[in-house]
Amino acid sequence: MHTRALCCVLVVIFATNVAAKTAEEWKNRIIYQLLTDRFAQSGEMPAKKCTDMRGWCNGTFKGIEKHLDYITGLGANAIWISPIVLNTDQGFHGYWAKNIYEIEPHFGTKQDLKSLVKACHDRGVWVMVDVVANHMGYPPGVDWRTPWNSSLLDNFYEYFYPFNKSEYYHANHKYIKWPEECHNLTKIQKYWLANLADLDQSHPFVEKTLLDWIKWLITEYDFDGCRVDTVIQVPKPFWTKFQSAGGVFMLGEANNGPPPCGTINFTAPFQGPLDSVLDFPMFWTLRYIFQEKTQNFTSLSKALKESSKAFKDRSILGGFVDNHDHERFLHKNPSQTSLRNNLAFVLMSRWIPLIYYGTEQGFNGGGDPNNRESLWPFMDRKNSLYVFIKDLIAFRSSLGQPWISSPQIEQHVEPEVYAFSRRKVLVIVTTRVTTASTTLQSHPFNEGEKVVNILNMTQTFLVDAKGRLEAKMVSGEPLVLTLIVTSYSRFFCPSIILIVTCWMVLHMV
Repeated sequence: MHTRALCCVLVVIFATNVAAKTAEEWKNRIIYQLLTDRFAQSGEMPAKKCTDMRGWCNGTFKGIEKHLDYITGLGANAIWISPIVLNTDQGFHGYWAKNIYEIEPHFGTKQDLKSLVKACHDRGVWVMVDVVANHMGYPPGVDWRTPWNSSLLDNFYEYFYPFNKSEYYHANHKYIKWPEECHNLTKIQKYWLANLADLDQSHPFVEKTLLDWIKWLITEYDFDGCRVDTVIQVPKPFWTKFQSAGGVFMLGEANNGPPPCGTINFTAPFQGPLDSVLDFPMFWTLRYIFQEKTQNFTSLSKALKESSKAFKDRSILGGFVDNHDHERFLHKNPSQTSLRNNLAFVLMSRWIPLIYYGTEQGFNGGGDPNNRESLWPFMDRKNSLYVFIKDLIAFRSSLGQPWISSPQIEQHVEPEVYAFSRRKVLVIVTTRVTTASTTLQSHPFNEGEKVVNILNMTQTFLVDAKGRLEAKMVSGEPLVLTLIVTSYSRFFCPSIILIVTCWMVLHMV
C-alpha cells in the first residue's frame, strides 16, 4: 500500500514537472499583453469605443476566446492577461483585489476562464496570468486620492478576504517621496503604494496564504506562467519562495520609474528571486532614443553592455515598447516610422518580446487610464502596424531554436544609426525619418553575398569586394537583412514565411 501511494505521489510530481513551462521554453514565446476588460466583449463587437476610462468596459474571458485568431494572426504564441481575482470598486484592471480566491464577475466565471485557457492551449498559445502579492485594493469610498485617517482604517480590513485583520498589513504610511527616497527599499517595501493596503509578507499567515494561493491558482487554471506585479515593493526572500511555490516561469515588474531611480543596477538583483523581470531600464533607454530623441545610440550601446554584466540572463528578460502603466509611444511622438524602428529592435533582440494590445492598431493614449483603451472597434488586420508586426514575428519564428539561442552582436554604432546581428540576420535601426544611407564594415555576411530586407523584399544589397555593406533606409524605415539564395527561385515561395523556409533549407541561419 505504501509503495502504491508513493508511486501515485511520484506520478503527480512528474506530471506537474512535465506540464510546467521552463524559462528556457519561454524564450520561444512572443507575448501579447492585454487587459481583459478592454480587449473584447462576449457579444458582437460594439461600433464605438468605450469612453469610461476609469470604469468597466465589460471585456470578458469569452471575448478573448472569441478573438484568439486576431492574436495568433499577429503571430503571438502567448498571452498575458490582467489579474483575474475579485476586485474592489472600479478595479477594471484587476490590480485592486478584494478576494483573491474569487473570479471577478465582470470578466466571467471560473468555467469561462478555464475554457479560455483550454482554447489557448488547443492553439499552442500559452497563458501568463498577472498576479499581485504586494497589496489589496480599496474599500468603498476610498481611492488613490483619499488621505487615510483612523476612522477609515477602523473598518477597513474586514472588507478583504482572506487578509481581514490589521495585523496582516504594514502600518499605514504614505508612499515614498520620489525621487528623493527611490532607492530606500525599506520604505518602498513598507509604505503604501498609491494608498493601497500594503500586505506584510513577513507575517506567517500572509506568507503561507500567498504561497498556498499561487500554487492553487496555477494548478486550478492550468496557467503556464505569471507576470508578477509590484516586485520591488516586496522583499526578495519572499519572491524566492513564491517562485518555488508557483512552479512556473515568473516575469516580475521591477519598475522603479526612469533613471536615476529605475537603473540597471537597481533592477537586476530582482532577477534571481524570480526567474526574470521586465526590462524597464532598457524600456527607458529606448524611449529616450526612439520616442523623445533626447539620447542617441551611444546610450543604447552603453546600456546593453552594462545590462549584460548586471543581469543573470538577458535572454529571458521581457522586452517591450508600450505597456499599461506609461503613455503609449505614439502619444508623444506620432511618427509610426520611429515606432517601427523601436519595434524592430524589440522584436529581433535576444529576450522575450512583448506586444501591448493596441500598439498594432496605432493607439496613442496618454498616461493611465488613457493608455488602457478598448480595442474595439479597431481589430483591423490590414492596419499597417499589424502587418509590420506580423511580418517581423513570422520571420523571427521561422528562424528556429539555433537563432533564438544565438548571441546578439553589436555591429555598428553611430548617433543616428545602430546595427546588430544574430547569426546571419542583421538588424539596422535609425532615429532618422528621412532616407539615409550608412556603410557597415562589420556585419555577419561575406564578400559578394547578396542580402534582402525581409520587410521589403524588393530591397536588396550587395557586400562589395572589400567586405563593405552599404545599406539604404528609405524614409527612415528599419532594415532586417538576411541572405538571398539565388537557387530558391526554383521553389514556389508565395509568402515571406515560405521564402525564409526555402532559404533555410539551403543555408544555416
